[in-house]
Amino acid sequence: MEEPNLLRQKRKGRNQNTPANGASTSFHVTSLQHITDEASTRLSKRLRHKMAAKTEEPTNNFRPMDILSNDTLANILFDGFIDQAPRQLASISCVCKRFKLVAETSLTSLDLRKVKFPILSQIINRYTNLCHLDFSNIREFGDRHMQLLLPVREKLQSLKLRGTNVTDRSIESFFGLTARERSIPIEILDLSGTMISQKAAVTIASCCPDLKSLKLSMCQGITDAFMECVSTHLTKLQSLDVSRCPITAKGCTSLFCAPSLREVDISACPELNAHAIRALVTGQIGCDDKDAPDSVDVLDETELLRRRGNVSQLISISAQYMKEIDANLLDAMTSYAPHLRRLDLRHYQEIDNTDLSSFKMSLRKMQQNGVQVAFSRSNIIGTTLLQH
Repeated sequence: MEEPNLLRQKRKGRNQNTPANGASTSFHVTSLQHITDEASTRLSKRLRHKMAAKTEEPTNNFRPMDILSNDTLANILFDGFIDQAPRQLASISCVCKRFKLVAETSLTSLDLRKVKFPILSQIINRYTNLCHLDFSNIREFGDRHMQLLLPVREKLQSLKLRGTNVTDRSIESFFGLTARERSIPIEILDLSGTMISQKAAVTIASCCPDLKSLKLSMCQGITDAFMECVSTHLTKLQSLDVSRCPITAKGCTSLFCAPSLREVDISACPELNAHAIRALVTGQIGCDDKDAPDSVDVLDETELLRRRGNVSQLISISAQYMKEIDANLLDAMTSYAPHLRRLDLRHYQEIDNTDLSSFKMSLRKMQQNGVQVAFSRSNIIGTTLLQH
């Protein structure tokens, strides 16, 4: 029986030397909590230090949009992806304050053909740098709406009023100058299909010396007197459209003296025939023309040489529905218009006794000089050329 007693004593002594299980567990838990608290304290200090560094140096964090200047952003928006309509413009302005600021300070062109007129005044006053406006074929646009454009008149470069309901009253008040005002720097003006008269057209020629393109198609008030104002006042004019206007060959003679004129459209003018084209390129009217005086030369030859030179500077002539086109006219154009590159003779009225062989020969001579001549299929010459 001694052996079991010895075993009990050994077990008892071992238990006395070894601590209890609860004490060992509490010791380990306490040490782990201490280590965890220290690690969390160090981590929080690091985070606070990084946040403080970010607040002290905010310029180190750039958004990609902030790198672009306002001018670059304006070019991207208004010269690339936006069609410059009011609805698109409203969407851009709602994106952020910077987009709205860029639109108000950088927008120069706006298509207002679908805008509601009650908000037109707000648009003009908000976007003060507008210089290209388009109101084409809006019959509701009239004299009272022209007054809304006065804030941008000094910066206006292009204005399209084709088919609108403006009259002499609004045109003269808008383009007319007082003694203290400067000339309007507009370069492109389209008044085709409006009801303006000779007086309003002369006012435009006198007050807009920087005009480079002028369209007056279907304006029944345009006559030969205005053609004289073009050569006198509009010395920078490069393109003129007076198609379907009641001008005569005498008015075309005045255009010969316009120093910068390069493109002319005299299509479907009821009073013109082939002598009008001759007057454009030579400054002279044929003796058989009903507008010609006793002598052949309408202007003195020395005056022609002094003001324009002995050759025409025209590059393009559009003369659709023209009468009495013959080989002599083509030869005159070849001699007096060496810079001509485009001649539009579609729907011209052929002469019954026209010599087709000489006509074709003169035409080939023009084409060899680099002139592109346009005919329609209804003409005999045009049908012959299309077959070859």
